[in-house]
Amino acid sequence: MKKYWFIDCLRRNLVDMHIDDWNEDFLSRFDPAEYVENLKKAHIQAPMLYLQSHAGHCYWPTVSGHMHRSFAGCEDKMRTLEELCHREGMKVVGYYSLIYNTYEEDRHPQWRIVSAPDGTSARQRGGRYGHCCPNNPGYRAFVLEQIREMAEYFTVDGMFYDMTFWPSVCLCEHCRARYRQATGREEFPAVNWNDPAWLQFQNLRVQWMGEFARLVTDETKRLMPGCTVEHNYANAVADNSSLCCSTELVNDACDYTGGDLYGDLYNHSFTAKYYYGVTKNPPLEYMTCRCDRSLSVHTNSKTEEHLAVEVMLTAAHHGASFIIDAIDPVGTLDRRVYERVGRVFERQIPYEPYFRGDMVQDVGVCYSTTGRYNTRGLPVTNKTCAVALTRTLIEENVPVGVIANTHLDSIGGYRMVFAPHIAGLSDENRAALADYVKTGGVLYLSGAEDRDLLKLLLDAELTGYTEENAVYMAPTADGQQYFGQFNADYPFPAEMSLPILSFDSDVAVLAKMTMPYTKPSERRFASIHSNPPGIPTEIPAMVMRKLGNGTVIWSACPIENDGRRSHKSVIRALLNRFADPDSFSVRSDAPRQVELVTFRDGGETLISAVDLLCTDELLPVRSFEIAVRCEKPAEIVRIGGRERKDESVPFTYENGYAHFRCDGLVMFDMWKIR
Repeated sequence: MKKYWFIDCLRRNLVDMHIDDWNEDFLSRFDPAEYVENLKKAHIQAPMLYLQSHAGHCYWPTVSGHMHRSFAGCEDKMRTLEELCHREGMKVVGYYSLIYNTYEEDRHPQWRIVSAPDGTSARQRGGRYGHCCPNNPGYRAFVLEQIREMAEYFTVDGMFYDMTFWPSVCLCEHCRARYRQATGREEFPAVNWNDPAWLQFQNLRVQWMGEFARLVTDETKRLMPGCTVEHNYANAVADNSSLCCSTELVNDACDYTGGDLYGDLYNHSFTAKYYYGVTKNPPLEYMTCRCDRSLSVHTNSKTEEHLAVEVMLTAAHHGASFIIDAIDPVGTLDRRVYERVGRVFERQIPYEPYFRGDMVQDVGVCYSTTGRYNTRGLPVTNKTCAVALTRTLIEENVPVGVIANTHLDSIGGYRMVFAPHIAGLSDENRAALADYVKTGGVLYLSGAEDRDLLKLLLDAELTGYTEENAVYMAPTADGQQYFGQFNADYPFPAEMSLPILSFDSDVAVLAKMTMPYTKPSERRFASIHSNPPGIPTEIPAMVMRKLGNGTVIWSACPIENDGRRSHKSVIRALLNRFADPDSFSVRSDAPRQVELVTFRDGGETLISAVDLLCTDELLPVRSFEIAVRCEKPAEIVRIGGRERKDESVPFTYENGYAHFRCDGLVMFDMWKIR
């Protein structure tokens, strides 16, 4: 493997400088020496420095663009900062904002992303952000010229390109021309995930964005030999819609995968797993802001404990933590922030030598960046289901991984794979899932977004949806084991309209639909507060089918999307039946709030435990047992952190598992089994 600079740089930083220049005070106090001193306080190994911003102002003496007015007469300030960082042994990444460029949209109206039928842009309608269309040849030429200028002026180790996605569907003349050339049609189709014309247009938009990312990457590497490239891949998981077109095609233009995210720790964990699976080169990079909730509240910082648990969750996934700050408009930084970040990273530093190996994943969750939609407009998608399901599996102490579309051909090692409410698959993706099942895999599907997949795996056709939106799932004798307290008299509540399938091959029906006494169109009711079950049917609600050497389970209802314990219990019952949890690589009775992340590196196993409900008040978690399948260990060591030394842990060995106990977990722990 090529030795990239980023492999050993696990502590990273960015200071947002999206500062306008209408006020002469803005950035007037920007001081490269003070900036570097703050980075040193924070133990930063790889700072990302702004070469330009969403505002569109450049921080070098540009000819093609506009330099921020505060740099007039001191044009080399950013280059001086770069040189000072290098002098301190840091690696430097340059920041450049693609597509989001307010100054250039104002200067070049013809470059605008036209986002409304009246021909206006978001900025024309009052927005702060200017958007330039990546299909516009003038804007593309401008970006390439800006890259050439940066290559001549700076000596950076990497380039980071932000905002490589569609902020909206662009209706400009250049997008229309490309659409016309590809399809022969003049008018864009409306957003409709049931319309083949729209799906074709959406696929073109995905291709165009991937092509633009590749254009920028290739030009950067041509002009900056040895420079790495990263495009912000946050919207692959942050955006709840496929409209942004942040897909694996953008990631393909990256040397490593990362992005800035703002969700809770369970979303953080999901993203880390997805990034781990798709990055070309480890480590994955997880960006989090130091401000509480978001950068929109500039003066409100997260507590040290809050920031620390985010960093240590990334550490559990052997990733690089990247902390985002924002500069004061006058150009100053709050040194207290960097002192706090320094203390946070001091927690991580003792564990960094162990960021190696391959993640242990017994169960996989399929995530489709091209399938973040619901054909009926409901707030249930593969994205919502995949995130919720991953949380359930974490709570059930299941070693779980997230599988991207581009990696479905390598899923043979998973005990069980979930494809929740899956959509947006290619023929190759469907074939890979079918091959997994036929060779002995167990695959769970829900919903009916991908009709071709239903035909391929279940020999089934979608005939419609229930008129009722309060449907129940009544277990059959074969399915009772999965539904716990629910039965034919008191069936499982789906609480939504469900798809109806007709099956052309034999399937084992595990549950049938029971309808309420009345339909939504009726004013009469059985119970004024609810729609209780009253009309049993023969319509399958959950089925199982043998296919080749494997098994497909299909649920009409995306049970995994619901966070109630009753729904999670169904998922657990399916795991118990089909995934053989007793033989998982790692077993534990850890409380639901604790996630165990395990890596294997040759003869060593490295296990991290993170309290995902850790609050600003650090409280110990109850003791729990961990069992790891491995050769009989010579030793199990609890890795010393900031305030303690390594210590041997007592263990027993039985039936191929090493058993040991975690006592007094507070936020994070790591063990090495040798």
